Amino acid sequence: MEQEEYKRGLWPEDADTSFGYGLGWDSVNLFPFGDYGIKALTKGGDTILYHASLVVLPEHNMAAAVLSSGGSSSTNQLLANEILLHALKEKGSISDFKPEKSYGEPVKADMPQEILKQAGLYGATNQLIKVDIGKAGEMSVSSLQMPDYPAEKYTYTADGSFMSADGNVKVSIVTEENGRTYLWTRQYISVPELGQTALSHFTAEKLEAHDIPEETATAWKERDGKDYYPVNEKYTSVAYLMMPAARIDLFKEAPGYVLDRRITGPNTAASNLQIPAVNGRDTMEYHFYTNDGIEYLDLAGSLYVHENAVKPIYYSNKSYATIPASGYARWFTVPEKAAGKTMKVKMPANSSFAVYDEKGTCINFSLISGNHKVVLPEKGTIVFAGEAGTKYEISIK
Repeated sequence: MEQEEYKRGLWPEDADTSFGYGLGWDSVNLFPFGDYGIKALTKGGDTILYHASLVVLPEHNMAAAVLSSGGSSSTNQLLANEILLHALKEKGSISDFKPEKSYGEPVKADMPQEILKQAGLYGATNQLIKVDIGKAGEMSVSSLQMPDYPAEKYTYTADGSFMSADGNVKVSIVTEENGRTYLWTRQYISVPELGQTALSHFTAEKLEAHDIPEETATAWKERDGKDYYPVNEKYTSVAYLMMPAARIDLFKEAPGYVLDRRITGPNTAASNLQIPAVNGRDTMEYHFYTNDGIEYLDLAGSLYVHENAVKPIYYSNKSYATIPASGYARWFTVPEKAAGKTMKVKMPANSSFAVYDEKGTCINFSLISGNHKVVLPEKGTIVFAGEAGTKYEISIK
């Protein structure tokens, strides 16, 4: 399980990193332990709200595990590293702590003009990344999904990479044996009191031009900017703690694509990425279909219903909502005349409801709060989830 499996396939050149897969391990050469001549293995894991990291030093018969609610497995790994390094120093296995690293101050060099051809659109799972390269050797990397977020700036250097001004990040554009072009990012990341980690991985793949028929383009244009709401999540699902709608966003800079996925037909889209490690995982296909005049989105087994099927909740002193035979959750919007009113819900034990404000923030999830009364927000949404046939008695006053 400690073998360097990552070297058997597509992978960037050796560099300091927290990724270097074995069988089951995220890394079998975890940074910074190699700088001390120590073999370190790590495995991290994340759910939506809980995070874990295990770091093992097999030659020293030592391990540290860090679990957290909130944060991330990456932060937990840093803490596990620090625990082990301090223990090693106390035992006398290491004499001192190594200083933190960087790639040094960037020294600008003349850029070959053929590199200009590598500018364009790059994709990673659920990401569209725009790469601009100037003739003077300046590279700008920005996200199409976050136009207001500052672009990352890099300068071309003599080793053929682009480097950040602080010397902590190097980005190279490489074409691999599979004929595909990638952004290869190497990075040192320091966290106060928790030390330093390193990354070396392909962060994105260049997207080829992809033309689609007019009929297909029209079908997708009708979905642009529309929300789809989950209907087959269990009533206990943690997804209801956050606004779980899936939005379809198309970008004029990426014709023929929906995010990183190629549009393959009027109702389908699929990823064509070949990126090892994190930025090429979870490449779920889009499949739309219509049932009883209502459009649904099937996303790797999770079903979502088009926003057109979400109607205003009936405003009265007493009304009812029932989960249909399909077991699908019922979604409603808050009509203007109901905003500011108090909704009270009576329901059986194996069920729940949640209310969201205009921004999609959950203001009440009955399963967690135990509260069956809530003041309805303006332009909000409501979901009722439970087993087929579950009936909710609703009053809005």
